[in-house]
Amino acid sequence: MRSISPPTLFLDFDGVICNSLEECYRSSWMVVSGDSEPPDAAAYRALFAACRPFIRSGEDYVVAHEWAQRQEVPSSQDEFDRSLAAKGPEDLADLKVRLYRVRDALLAHRRSEWLSWNPLYKGMAQALEGQRENEAVWILSTKKASFIGEILAYHGISWPEKRTVYTGNRRKLDLIAEILPEGTATLIDDQIDHLDFSHPTCRCLLALWGYASPAAMKTAPATVSLDDALTLISSFPRPRRDE
Repeated sequence: MRSISPPTLFLDFDGVICNSLEECYRSSWMVVSGDSEPPDAAAYRALFAACRPFIRSGEDYVVAHEWAQRQEVPSSQDEFDRSLAAKGPEDLADLKVRLYRVRDALLAHRRSEWLSWNPLYKGMAQALEGQRENEAVWILSTKKASFIGEILAYHGISWPEKRTVYTGNRRKLDLIAEILPEGTATLIDDQIDHLDFSHPTCRCLLALWGYASPAAMKTAPATVSLDDALTLISSFPRPRRDE
């Protein structure tokens, strides 16, 4: 039997499936300071959270702490990106390595606590579990697949590792083109810079329940609510087989 090229659904993880703000806040703080406990002041947390819409990758969380320590919030994606550029690619790469080293240590020594910092959005666990065997539903994330697998398992979901893709520094749409050289796709992400709303073969939808900025929500020509996304995931068709 051969598969007929099906539509394929790609889901971002942080900000679409998982509300990982607490984990990212705590793990990146340990990179910044080496301390195990980050500031708990509401005002500091609010500054960090205000930087979240500008974050694309793990090392960016460390830079978000630097903004919060200055008691400042970037006014735009461009301004935040300039603070990343000022560090340079080597320093940013080092921050990413250090962040994953912290996560490895937390998972090894404070496993239950670290996993508890990664709640799933309401209804997401049931939607994913129902599509666990559907080869047309994938997770595509800037977070390493091994961590995603651990988080999903903690929430009772045995998601296939082969359908969880770590993007690294690659563009998500480029990876989708490699995974799916034929057929059409849908990508749901909360970072508008990962999306191309005029893409010829991949329908892009901005998630409204995650960390998308107000500006992105206002300007994005195609958006999706959590309820509508759960319906899409739960009802997404399985590949048909041609006898």
